[in-house]
Amino acid sequence: MQRSDLSQEPGAIASQCVDRTPSRERAWYTIFLLTALYVISYLDRSILALLAQPVARSLGLGDRQMAILLGLGFALFYAVGGVILAHFVDTGNRRTVVTAGVVAWSVSTVLSGFASSFWMLLLLRSGVALGEAVLTPAAVSLIADLFPRERRGLPVAVFTSVAGFMTIGSYVVGAMMVDLAGAVSHAVGLEPWQMTFVFVGLPGLLLGGIFALTATVPVRTAHHGAVKALNNEASVSALIAYLRDRLRFFGPLLSLTGLNCVYSLAIVSWLPTLLVREHGLGVSKTGYLVGLVGVPAGLLGNFFWQWRATRLQRGDPVKGVPRTLVLPAILSAPCLAAGLMSHSMALQLAGFGLGLFMGTAFSVLGPIAVQLFGPDRMRGRIISLNFLVIALLGYGAGPLAAVEIGALLTRRGEGLHQGLIALCLLTWPVVVSMTFAVVRNAGRVELQ
Repeated sequence: MQRSDLSQEPGAIASQCVDRTPSRERAWYTIFLLTALYVISYLDRSILALLAQPVARSLGLGDRQMAILLGLGFALFYAVGGVILAHFVDTGNRRTVVTAGVVAWSVSTVLSGFASSFWMLLLLRSGVALGEAVLTPAAVSLIADLFPRERRGLPVAVFTSVAGFMTIGSYVVGAMMVDLAGAVSHAVGLEPWQMTFVFVGLPGLLLGGIFALTATVPVRTAHHGAVKALNNEASVSALIAYLRDRLRFFGPLLSLTGLNCVYSLAIVSWLPTLLVREHGLGVSKTGYLVGLVGVPAGLLGNFFWQWRATRLQRGDPVKGVPRTLVLPAILSAPCLAAGLMSHSMALQLAGFGLGLFMGTAFSVLGPIAVQLFGPDRMRGRIISLNFLVIALLGYGAGPLAAVEIGALLTRRGEGLHQGLIALCLLTWPVVVSMTFAVVRNAGRVELQ
């Protein structure tokens, strides 16, 4: 088939009731572009965690204000905006939606380097969040149309592997950007942290243009052969009815990754700060050290759990993927908490690596489960609901909860370490119980 048949997706009509599958090469090229954009998005959202100390010092911000910028200020817009914008992913032109999102988050990142107050930086963080909110729903939707069901596992794992390694790998790349910014910042009259924002924001504009011009965006798959049926399936009322009838499964499934992120993202957000404060490391050295442990753990976990889920699914097509989550749910939080209970940097990093390896199961298996159980015209919005929970609980509640719990436990302002440990232990039983609920109720939902 010629590329012109695939590159122009109709907007609301989305569908011709014909199965048009792109070539393997074009499909994987688009996955490469989406994955590269996901890498850049993680760098743009995470760079503030690495720069927390110099930014706070320059703008006169305290831990609570930084927690809002790292978490709640980003999460609210990411969550609410994601649910609203996912409607356009399910019904509109996915090429346009993704390109607009990339431009929005990239420009907001560049301008963050020129923020002069908490409120200005909060506004720009919301711009980063809104732009990035469309990418994962669009990618999950596109993968389902680029590959048949039996071949979706690997492309999903490739795309979601970014969460596994860039959650931490962004610190390594960010450290490189900090070093580069330090070398040139004086020449342009900016502080190194300001120049770092500029450096990490510009690549997204270039890659967004490449995606807009060259990505393969196929017409949507059609299972029922009628445009009217597809349009009905895309309605908000149909989505609500579908999820309501299957709430015992989708409720815990869409909550589970967010609950895991309550403690895991809190630790990811604050670990560089802990290492700087408790062990006297510099910002760039901290980024390299955390990345040295976290990147291999995240990558290995991402592909291991996808491989494990594929094997279990062959023997049990319905419950194979949910069952894969049981071991990570049991071990992730205890590994992270055990590492933090030690004041040895080596043991802290070892616990962090093991916990991250376990926790990546949630980020890769969630989208796979949505593709297995979610109808074609609902996948974008279902995955956006999943990310709403991740954003509110993980990015929003996690970093701030660690500060507040630590302050309550120690009755002083430096209880961040204790707060992170307590957050792991408090959330862990809920994660385990939700996991077993997903496994138990998977048989009540039909495969797509």
